[in-house]
Formats: sequence, structure tokens, C-alpha cells
Amino acid sequence: MNPNRKIFLASGFALVVSALLLGRTRAADATEAPAPMKDYGLKEYVHVSKDLPHAEPKAWKLVCTLPYNCHYQAWIELEATADQEICYDSTNPLVRYLTRTETYRTTDGPQVHEANHWVSGEGAIYTIPAGVNVKAVKYRETGYDTRFAGSFECNDNDYNILWKKAARTAYLCMRDHFYDCPDRERVGFWGDGTPEMNQCFYVFDSKAHRLARDLVRRELQPKFYPGQHLEFLGEYGLWFYYLQSGDLDSMRTIYEPTKKFLFETYQFGNPHTWFDWGKEVKDTAVTETCFYYICLGTLKKIALITGHEADVAAIDAKRDAIKSTFDSQYWKDGCYRSAQVTEPDDRANAMAVNAGLAGPEKWEAIYEHVLTKKTYSSCFFDRWVFEALCTMGKQEYALLRMYNRYKTMIPCSFTTLWEHYDRWWASRIDAFDEGSSLNHGWNPPAILLSQTIAGVSALAPGWSIYQVMPKEAFLTSIKVVVPSVKGNVTVDLHKTGTEYAIELISPADTTAIVGIPKGSFSKLDSITVNGTQIWDATAKAGVDGAAKGVTWDSEDAGYVKFKATPGTWKFVGHGTLPLSTPKPQPPIAAKEEALDKKTWSASASVPDGIFPFSGGKIPVDVAAANALDNDHWTGWRDLTETQHPGQWFQVDMQQVRKFNKIVLDNTWALWDSPEKYAVSVSDDGIAWSEPVASGAGQLGITTISFPPQSARYFRITQTGTNPKYHWSIYELDVFLTK
Repeated sequence: MNPNRKIFLASGFALVVSALLLGRTRAADATEAPAPMKDYGLKEYVHVSKDLPHAEPKAWKLVCTLPYNCHYQAWIELEATADQEICYDSTNPLVRYLTRTETYRTTDGPQVHEANHWVSGEGAIYTIPAGVNVKAVKYRETGYDTRFAGSFECNDNDYNILWKKAARTAYLCMRDHFYDCPDRERVGFWGDGTPEMNQCFYVFDSKAHRLARDLVRRELQPKFYPGQHLEFLGEYGLWFYYLQSGDLDSMRTIYEPTKKFLFETYQFGNPHTWFDWGKEVKDTAVTETCFYYICLGTLKKIALITGHEADVAAIDAKRDAIKSTFDSQYWKDGCYRSAQVTEPDDRANAMAVNAGLAGPEKWEAIYEHVLTKKTYSSCFFDRWVFEALCTMGKQEYALLRMYNRYKTMIPCSFTTLWEHYDRWWASRIDAFDEGSSLNHGWNPPAILLSQTIAGVSALAPGWSIYQVMPKEAFLTSIKVVVPSVKGNVTVDLHKTGTEYAIELISPADTTAIVGIPKGSFSKLDSITVNGTQIWDATAKAGVDGAAKGVTWDSEDAGYVKFKATPGTWKFVGHGTLPLSTPKPQPPIAAKEEALDKKTWSASASVPDGIFPFSGGKIPVDVAAANALDNDHWTGWRDLTETQHPGQWFQVDMQQVRKFNKIVLDNTWALWDSPEKYAVSVSDDGIAWSEPVASGAGQLGITTISFPPQSARYFRITQTGTNPKYHWSIYELDVFLTK
């Protein structure tokens, strides 16, 4: 991307509305206390770039690594003369959109100081004047007062990483309300709030439910992204909240405003209606029709539980009018497509499935022609594509699509999920988006894996009735804990070639509907619970009374289902199960030692410089030394030219070291991977070996392996050409395999 690009396109619009949203009114604001916050106390950093105590004769920087992305305040103990200026910054440059660099003026002698304001990030930078002796540094973590109470773990660690990163992202985007991101904007979008609220019921304890209630009761703002209102006012927002919480009072409160918005306020065809970033092939006409239809269905259900039965006829009339003309308007050549687009949109076709407007007879065509061919949706909207695929029984492909789309986020060192897949600005400009957040609340893997793949979801308000209907596809084990309002629901699923076992711990005052998925078997013979047979393929029916507390429920094309009272149950399907997986598994990691970089120095073919971040609004240091400070937000970039042969980056390890692997991480500037490279070594920094390794860079993280070398210096030389992107190294690590 051109570093002089004017203003950050991905986010500039949001700052215009920040003041409006942060000062918004809510139905309950007049009586509610401030959101409860937790002080986790002073903590030690996991890494500091210099051994302390430390002082230098010139100004210097101390870069400190946190264990994960969090809200924190920097703390320092030092000795100085009076009137020296200490600067506190997050290593995340996006923080400076909202929070100016905080400074502290020293007094004379020993002293301790803590920053006054929280920022977010995975690292802190202290800028220290010459002569100041830094004795110790720490940080104070704060955050919304809730506990990580849910969990998900399966046999494929890629999905475990995604769940944990999604959970960390959700927590980072909670404070006084649900944020889109805590660094660049802190705006309470309804679109971002939908998956954030969804995940809070599957990840956190009941203290998080207050933020969900606030969002549900928040005054609607029809001029502010009305499409996002549609995304929230249906099954995914209002009705989801009611099923999780059983909060009937809130449904009574929001019914009339919701009805007014749907019946009077919302206008179809608004060119400014927003449903997704993603690619520009946006079939808004189909998408908004589907969401509107879903919202009407939810409005009908709320009408029936809040004493507004008289409205049902009018709601049904609107729904019937949509359904009766939907196919004739939009079904063309095996997919749904309006006149707005010339090719089908995966978002629009997924929503037709989710809304129930696309009948099962159309699913295979939608799957073949659209959902396996198009990836226009962003990581926000992809949750609805994922859910549509699972509704169609294509959960194997849904999991593969999730992995392929998140594959640059899974292995990277960042502990949160990003605003855009591959840091790629997907609307209007096909290019790396330097201004996009690396911790954005709209990422949904935690809800998708716990609710859809593990299959644990509420069927009746407040979890009085819930289901366990796994769609595990090629996964062979899943353990999930869902912190429902009735208590923890714990499911432990295991598959072998002959058994499909679901162990369930079901809380008091609930009824669980447990399904053994027939599609997981090539042949299902029988089902037992706690060792007693309750279903037989020959009889084709359940055996009532065989196990006290478990009764037959039903059987359909997908599942054999049973009702279970509270308690501990082990359902086992016996038969033949295929256990193959289409997903490649990562190689077994070798035992290796990372070399300590604290005393090393780095240089490059260009002088150290400044990266004019966000069109020059925020100057960011891109000195060569940044690639060795153990922080993946800070790095080296050659901004003098795009990639060309002869560029080099060199490291002096200060003494001869043995090593056989170098890892270049430029995840922050993902598309700045070296086009091609060659690695040489030297004992004196003057005479260099022939290349010990050469190859092409990989997107984000480039791993370079070679026969063991003993040398003091190594140099990486660019041998390729890329006319669009610069060369960056945001962190460099060196290893010796044992």
C-alpha cells in the first residue's frame, strides 16, 4: 500500500459518529451505575527488551511484552534528575487515533509513576531520556468485571486457537459498552455488537449479561447504519438474547420501538444501507429482504409473548408478501441474484438459506454455484455463510472455509482476531489496509464453534429447554462448556471407528434434547445411555423407560433424539464411523531453542526512518532495531522503494552463535513478505559466505531453515521484485533445533 495514502479509509467514518454513540441514551441509563470494572493489579511483563536496571547516555526505548492483548496502564520505577520527560505508548500504533502519548515529568531522586489512562495492546514502549536509570517496569491490567467461564477444545488445535482468540477479542471489546475495537474507535455499532453479545453468553459468566441487556434496550438510531439494525433486531440479536436470558421485561420494553422501526422507519433501497465490508459484489436487495423477513418472524414471536397478538395478522401479511414473490424476483440460474449485481453474492445466498426463503430443494445449487465459489463476505458476515452451510449439512466445508479464511490469523503471535481477513481492504481498494484493527469485535468463531459445531444451544427462554445436536464433521473430539443462566452445560464428545459418545452434564431446571447425528455413521446399529440400550436400528424406535430420566423424543433425517433430565449422562451410538479428514494437519513441532536477542544489533541497506502511518498523521518509528525487540507491533520497513534485488537486513549477534532457523514475522504488514531472499553468514561482517538458504517469502510468517551454521553475523538479501509492496520485518527470531 502507498504509505502516503490519505486518511485511513477503513475507519475514518467511525470517528465522525463516535461522539454521538459514546454519548447515546439508553432506556436504562438514568438508573444504572457505571459498568463494573476489575483491577487485576500490577503485573510483570513477560519480556523486556533490556535487562534492568538500565540507563544510557542518550535517549532510548524500552519495549515490554504483555502476555496477551488487554487494557493496561504502564508503571515505572526509576531514578532521575528533575524535569525529565518519560513517554508511555502502546506498541499498537492504532491506539494513537484516540489516545495521545502520555508523558510524565520526573522529580529529583528515586520515584514511581503509573500512567493515568488505559490503552490497549500486546506491548508497551517507554521512551527514556539520557541518564535516567530505570529500575523496574510493570503494568496494571483492567477490564470489564466478568470471568472467562466457557470453553471449547477439540482434537484440531487450529480451531482451539481460533476459539481462544475470538474469546480474547470479545473481552477486549467490552468495557462501558460493546466496542468495535478498543484502539482506533470504541464505537458501539449494532453490527459489531451482534456477535459480541452472542459470544458473551458462551464465553463469560453472567456479569457480562448486563452489557447484552444494555445493547438490547439501547435506543434505536435509524439514520445510523439501518442495515445493522436489521442484523440485530431478529434471530441473531433480540431473540438470541431472550433465549439466553429469559428477560421478558426487556422484550416488553423493546417491542413497540422495534415494530415502529420495521413497519414505519426502515426504507428499502437506501444506498447508504450497510450490511458488510467485504467485496463490492454486494447484493443488498436480496440481503436486506432476507434480514427483514427474519426480523418480522422475530417480531411475531415477541408479539405473542408480550400481549400483542393483535399485531400478528399484519406481521404475517408482510412475511407472506415477501415469501410469495421472493423466488420470482431473485432466483436466476441456480442462485439468488438481484439486478444490482452481475454475479451471485455468497452473503445474499447464505441469508436466503438462513431466512428459510431458500427451500431444501435449492440448497445443492446454492452450495455448488455460490458458497463453494465465492468468498466476498468479510470475517463479520462469514458467520452467516458458515451457519447456512451447516444448515445445509455442509459442516465439513464450513470448517474448511473457516480455516482457510483465518489461516493467517491462526499461527500469528497476535492474541486477537482482525478487522479484515489477511489485513486486506476488501471494499473499493484491493490492497493491504494499514489502518485496520488487529482486535476487532465482529469475529464470531467462539459462537460458531460452541453453538453450531458442538451443537449446544437454547431452545426455550432462559435455557429451560436446550439441545445438544453436534455438527462436528471431521473433528473426532470436542469438549465444550457453555455457562448458561441455569448453570454450566458441559459436553464431551468422542468418536472412534465404532462408537460415537456424548457425555453430558446438564444443570438443574433444564430439559436437554440430545441428538446422535446419523450422518456421522456409515452404519448406526444401536444407542445406549449410561450403559443401557435405548434405541435399536432393527426396531427403529426408542425404548421408553429403559433408562430413568431419559425418554424418546423423535427421529428425523439428521438425528436420533432423546430428552434428558438434569444429571450426568453418557449417550453412545454404536456402529461404523468413517474418521478421515480433508484438512491437512500441521507437522509435529521440533524441539528448538530461541536465541536471546537482547544484546543484538541490526542494520539495513537503508537508514532508519519513520513510517507515515495513516497518511502521515501518526509518525511510527521503523528502525532496524525494532525487528529484535520481541514485539510484533513494532518493526523495520524499507519505505524508500518497493521490493527490489539488493536490499538487505543484517544482524550482529555480538558473538559466534550456532543456529539453523530464522523466522521473519511481518504479520502487521502482512503483504510485505520478501518476494525472494538469500541468507549469508559472516564472522566479521565483511566477508560473507555463499547463500546458506534461499527461497520465496510466505504471507505473514516466513520460516527459513538451513544446515546448522556457526557465525556472528547473518544477512538476508532481497533477490526478488515486487512493484506494489515494500519489505518489512516486524520481528525476527533465530533458533537452534535440538
